[in-house]
Amino acid sequence: MNFEIINNKGIFEIRGHFTNAYTNQVADFFNNLLDRYYEITICLKQVKRMDAKALNVMQFIDAKAKRRSKVLFVLGKDNKRIKKQFEAANLINIFRNDYDSK
Repeated sequence: MNFEIINNKGIFEIRGHFTNAYTNQVADFFNNLLDRYYEITICLKQVKRMDAKALNVMQFIDAKAKRRSKVLFVLGKDNKRIKKQFEAANLINIFRNDYDSK
């Protein structure tokens, strides 16, 4: 499965297999966005598979957003392929339910 990050009207969709092979790419991409923008929305609804390294990257992005007082919306809580991994890693609270796409 191919991997890509798509900007869909300001929502950054991660698609495909978010695994170790792509963690540096994702970390660098969102690290740069957090340096430039106050609010970032990441959608994980089309992630087919994640591994522990990908979870670490999501934790890094969340921690950086909090340190910098940025607003981070992570969508995709209903993605059954990844939900259990987030629960097991105690990261389920990273998902936001109050996002309103205008």
